[in-house]
Amino acid sequence: MRSRHPTTNRVNDVALRRYERLAYRWFGARSLKSVERSPRLKLSLQKAHIYLRPEAYLAAATLTTLLVVIGTALPILVLAVAVATGALVVPLRLVVLLLPVPLVAGAMMYLLATVLPDLRAATRARDINAKLPYALNYLATMAAAGATPEQVFANLSKQPIYGAVAHEAAWITRDVNLLGADIVSALARASTRSSSEKWQDLLQGAITALTSGGDLKTYFATKADQYTFENRQDQKRFLEGLGVLAESFVTVVVAAPLFLIVILSVMTSLGGSADQTLLLGYMLIFIMLPLSQLGFAVTIKTMTPEA
Repeated sequence: MRSRHPTTNRVNDVALRRYERLAYRWFGARSLKSVERSPRLKLSLQKAHIYLRPEAYLAAATLTTLLVVIGTALPILVLAVAVATGALVVPLRLVVLLLPVPLVAGAMMYLLATVLPDLRAATRARDINAKLPYALNYLATMAAAGATPEQVFANLSKQPIYGAVAHEAAWITRDVNLLGADIVSALARASTRSSSEKWQDLLQGAITALTSGGDLKTYFATKADQYTFENRQDQKRFLEGLGVLAESFVTVVVAAPLFLIVILSVMTSLGGSADQTLLLGYMLIFIMLPLSQLGFAVTIKTMTPEA
């Protein structure tokens, strides 16, 4: 990538899109300083397998945040001008309430961009943990057949049925075949950049077995039994938690709204304001119920062992 920016050589090895190049040209220097103060983003991007250098990613996040602020500020500015000129009659209180929306939207966008790598890394970790017991049986079988550690992980990388585990194995094979690293160094690198603690523990144990002359077949078989047992325990805990969530869902999303509707009807019949009752009813039906259902759906998706 050609650019006049003095720090562009830090991202020459990354194929950036036009949007990312523009963001880096504008905000690259500032993003680089932020990354130097907080190097955690680099490891988060590696664990999430987001193929951008941290300064380029942060620059793109900054530009996106700026566009969100501008995109939300323009309609509010047009509304304010229309109210000021008398072309549109809107309560002044509404305009005042809308003024902080661009800043709030920009802050939320930047926060989302900074936590997105961690969210993607957590999703990959769940996928790895769910498929690791079955992949370990494959590794143990390959090791028992006399395959070398390089061949074991190379063959695992060609099995898409194992999902993110096969992808992690492909990175190990890449380090060995393309970067010329020995298998112990490749395993150490893979352990550092992995988002799954179980995969890290497996690779560290494999390093110990290789350097101490241990038997990989026995090690993989033992780990397969261990992770299979832990997987069953995780599934059991998930089902128990799912039962609690089901009871909570019935209480919060089904029974509570019906109870509130009855209370609102009684309040209206006793002389309450019909307009306020309708407003509360609309808020309950169109805002509170969808948000509560979305919250339960996200909670179940997050706690599901399968990614």
